[in-house]
Amino acid sequence: MNQAERHKRLSGYLVEPLQATGGVSITAEHRIAMGQSRAMYILDLEYSDVSGPRTRRVVARVEQHGHLGSDSRDEVAGMRALHASGFPVANVIAYEESDALLGQPFFVMDFVEGVSTWSEDTADEYVLRLHELHSLPIDDIDFLEPVSDGKGAALQEVERWYNTYHTHIVDEPSPLLEEAAQYLRNRAPDNDRVTLVHGDPGPGNYLHHEGRITALVDWEFIHLGDPYDDWAYLIWMRGAHALTEDQWIEKIEAIAGYRLDLERLHYWKAVNFLMGVCIDQTSHRIYVDGSNPAPNLLAIATGVHLSALKRLCDTVFD
Repeated sequence: MNQAERHKRLSGYLVEPLQATGGVSITAEHRIAMGQSRAMYILDLEYSDVSGPRTRRVVARVEQHGHLGSDSRDEVAGMRALHASGFPVANVIAYEESDALLGQPFFVMDFVEGVSTWSEDTADEYVLRLHELHSLPIDDIDFLEPVSDGKGAALQEVERWYNTYHTHIVDEPSPLLEEAAQYLRNRAPDNDRVTLVHGDPGPGNYLHHEGRITALVDWEFIHLGDPYDDWAYLIWMRGAHALTEDQWIEKIEAIAGYRLDLERLHYWKAVNFLMGVCIDQTSHRIYVDGSNPAPNLLAIATGVHLSALKRLCDTVFD
């Protein structure tokens, strides 16, 4: 779909959620050249409502054929709940679940000022925000899969990604992955507590401006689970290039106010590597079936996948 057609469709679609008294004009568009699971466009809007003429900057976040094994349903519901609670996330203006308008489901949210480049000056505040997320009440969270008692948090995440893998593999399943998944089932720790979990935390997935965090972003993996899931991902995945393992652990313990169980943390490190191995194969399926024959998807499905599989095996079988 070309830009003119996309603008025409979005302009008409946004009239109702913006409560525009006339039409909505898109005066500028900028593609955000990052991320894999969604295509994102910054849009400048002009329209009028009951208060008079308005200008507004928004972001359209468009799905990409189920890439990385996620959709926008939980992401939108989670962002709306968090925004209503005062947590720093963008305000979601509209969510379209069908693919009739743009060829894929999408949602539109307010633009938030900030950059996502790593800044050590915001590391402490980010850890605090993540700890605050883990401390929010979850009694009214009915849109996410509940977590059963005992080993529920660990087992549900292992099965979530194992099933994603088997839904999308193109060739025979990997014996190494099968053995690693069974290893993680056999050694699943009991739930200490169940919290909201971001699922993809760390540098690149939060915005900051003038030394302060303005928003946490990319909530497609939000779920109920073990906060160690987030801590491990922060330490060994998104945050690995920013601080050392020891530096992250020291910072988390000082800000969250409790000692991390290193054996449990190591377990969730392996679960996060399992996640990486499994979601990489969604790229393979999308590439092979022709939904998006982009070279970067083939690279993720092969080289990135094998690298993640090695990290999983090194962690599980060390």
